[in-house]
Amino acid sequence: MLKLTGVAIITTAEGKRLTYSYSDVGDDGTIKASNIKRSFIAVDEELKSIIEQLESKVSNHMNINE
Repeated sequence: MLKLTGVAIITTAEGKRLTYSYSDVGDDGTIKASNIKRSFIAVDEELKSIIEQLESKVSNHMNINE
């Protein structure tokens, strides 16, 4: 099974890049591979909207806790 271990949203010239890392864990709990990294550019409007909402929430949280 694949277990997500990290996610980041990065603003690039191409748009919003989602980068993530994960581990491949066997049914018996054995780690087959770890720190596997992948990324992609958000192109569909639904995902872009979700990213905007998340960034807004984080920005609000950041400003509340100054």
